[in-house]
Amino acid sequence: HYPLYRVSDAECTGEDSASAEEKKLLFREKYDTLSLEASKKLLWWFHPRLVLSGHTHSACMVLHAEHLPEISIPSFNWRNRNNPSFLLASITATDFTLSKCFLPRESTIWAIYLTAAVVMANLILFHFNFWQWMMHYLINKHKSI
Repeated sequence: HYPLYRVSDAECTGEDSASAEEKKLLFREKYDTLSLEASKKLLWWFHPRLVLSGHTHSACMVLHAEHLPEISIPSFNWRNRNNPSFLLASITATDFTLSKCFLPRESTIWAIYLTAAVVMANLILFHFNFWQWMMHYLINKHKSI
């Protein structure tokens, strides 16, 4: 869950990386990331080919020791960000392939809901001839005598 030690998200890029303001913030060791000592020990003990993490809720790809990729997976829900995503991974004994999949933006979903509600309301009103009744009422109300 916690990323290996890094100073900040300043090097991270991509549409789901941290905002410019968040990238300026330095991470707190043992709170936002593992400590430098713990990170070195884990890498020495396990010699991983790939590290996946997700605590920061923003995407990031960091190379450790110039060859080991650490992928921080962004948040999967709209509570933490407007553009959640998830990682589709294929991992074999000798290789791995990663693909990032984005969910629709929350703002897009709300726009679809609002549009659907307006269309449904108009369909219901037309079905019950409300618009014809309203036009007839307005025209008759303003007829000159």
